[in-house]
Amino acid sequence: MSTTWSLDGTSGGAAHQSRTTNVARDYLDRSTAYHNTNITIKSGSRIDPLDRLLGHVAHGAVHDSAERGPDAPKCHPETRVAVQKDIMGWIEHGERDDVPKRILWLSGPAGSGKTAIAGTIADECYKRGLLAASFFFSAFAGSANRRIKKLFIHTLVYRLIQHKSIVGLKEEVLAVIEDDPGVFERHLDQQLEELVLKPLRKVAGRSNRRDWSQVIIIDGLDECQGHSESDIGPGGDTHASGASAQKEVLSALSRACTDPAFPFRLVVVSRPEPVIQDFFSTSSCSTLNIFLDDKYDPDSDIRLFLEAMFSALRRRFCIPPTWAAKDVVDILVKEASGQFIYAATVIRFLDNPRLGSPQLLLTHVLEWRSLNGLTPFASLDLLYDRILRTSPDPLMAVKWIRHIKNFSAMPLYVKYLLESYPGETEHMLGTLTSLVRLADENGEPSFHFYHKSLLDFLRDPQRSSDLYVNWGNLVHFIKDRHCQTLQARGPQSQATDQFLGLFCFYLAYYVDQDRRYTLGDVEWWLLHLDKSDWGSGIPRMFASVHQQCKWYHCLPACGVWRKGILRHCREHGWRVPTRKEMLRDRFKKFQYDMGKPEEFPLQDTDGSFPPLPAVEYSEPDSDSDESTVSATDVQP
Repeated sequence: MSTTWSLDGTSGGAAHQSRTTNVARDYLDRSTAYHNTNITIKSGSRIDPLDRLLGHVAHGAVHDSAERGPDAPKCHPETRVAVQKDIMGWIEHGERDDVPKRILWLSGPAGSGKTAIAGTIADECYKRGLLAASFFFSAFAGSANRRIKKLFIHTLVYRLIQHKSIVGLKEEVLAVIEDDPGVFERHLDQQLEELVLKPLRKVAGRSNRRDWSQVIIIDGLDECQGHSESDIGPGGDTHASGASAQKEVLSALSRACTDPAFPFRLVVVSRPEPVIQDFFSTSSCSTLNIFLDDKYDPDSDIRLFLEAMFSALRRRFCIPPTWAAKDVVDILVKEASGQFIYAATVIRFLDNPRLGSPQLLLTHVLEWRSLNGLTPFASLDLLYDRILRTSPDPLMAVKWIRHIKNFSAMPLYVKYLLESYPGETEHMLGTLTSLVRLADENGEPSFHFYHKSLLDFLRDPQRSSDLYVNWGNLVHFIKDRHCQTLQARGPQSQATDQFLGLFCFYLAYYVDQDRRYTLGDVEWWLLHLDKSDWGSGIPRMFASVHQQCKWYHCLPACGVWRKGILRHCREHGWRVPTRKEMLRDRFKKFQYDMGKPEEFPLQDTDGSFPPLPAVEYSEPDSDSDESTVSATDVQP
């Protein structure tokens, strides 16, 4: 048994043990919070405060990160000039206004190009030395830490202390971390106070504020889905937790802007979601609102973009200059209805040789045009619909996309889970690369969704029509793939130790309690479950397989899994539930709390508790007509 140390210096194993442990696990690390660091320490040794901070930074969220990479949205040259001019004018000269504003809120409908503008402004501010820090939230990021607010303040702090012009700030921040390593676990308002405001007060006067960078950019706030990984994982309520987290982020930013020690201006970019709109309409902090409507003439910018992209396609594919004439561009500009995402998706669709020549594909796009215009998303919805139907199995492709979205941080894992044969990913999604990227620049599996509006479309039965997959069907599909993988003793396309470890970790969320498993299934799972996960994985499975059972009758899976688990635990000297505890469990089911493992009646005592009498747990009756799926099983 090894000892795992977190970056705050706490131990996950017995205190008396001394091991050398890699703090940041590879992609097997379920938290993903520390995946950007690679710090190896010896237990009991001092951890440098900067290393602690690095372990709590979402490196992929900064504007120029490798994770955002070449696919990061940017404004095409000579487009969005007016809105960029307004934003840069406020950044550079906003203090001259009659009533200076500390926050600029850039909002607009889905697909209007907000993130492209934010990325372009961030690049321009960086070139001019004006960018103090940035955070780009993303619901489809490769790493989960760009979807939660937990690392938000830490990431801004890390970027701020890189500025040597803010004399003394780095030393003050690191002193706070040295004195209180637990500061990373405080709520955002307290993190802001301890890591930003107090250090800024202490360094006031040591350097000229006019030499400091001036602006902090926060993009995609509406894509912040919660407080921690549990909010976006199986069983998480991303809508409620997202709204709460967004409000907490805004409250912290508003407080910062009212503090004289905080000299920075903030650019906040998001959709006009109700919780965000309500905050800015009632906030005491003076805010400049910019909404991307027709006054910024998006049609002209979309026209420039389309003309430039058509020219590039003509050159690449040796297409006659008469192709995509002005009247064609006029049609597409009208269909876009101010949505840059429509134009960008059309161009990516035309640039997919697997589907045919650009000339043929453009003909298809023109044939797909929306004629009724009944909804603001009619043209985009129709484009999504037609592209999805190019898959050999559109409904299955939708299920894949919905599940990939939840596990995009682990592309190899989700690829091999979904595939029933090698190459099925390319077969199923190869025609959909205008919607989702399947590989990185090195050809390695890497899923990247080009826009959040695709998931909006798929989740709305009114918009996606017969391509809509309801929650129950999606749950059934995911559980079925887990069952097939278990019965095949590993992925059907490719097996790796990394995959097996993750599969066994997540299986507790996806056991189909109506299926008939064997003790061999349980033994295989226990064999391949990483031993470092035994302490939480086994009790979690023991609790979850019983959640849908009635007090008088267990579902088929429950008895087999519990029998196999109890046998394993007795053989390894675990504390197992007493008869009285098992009887009580029929009426008030065991709930496993990872924060309080010592309270669960099934636990690895590591020899500190004497073994209790064995409990014979009978398998349930062979017939069962119970079939219940709970929202606590999995949240697609």
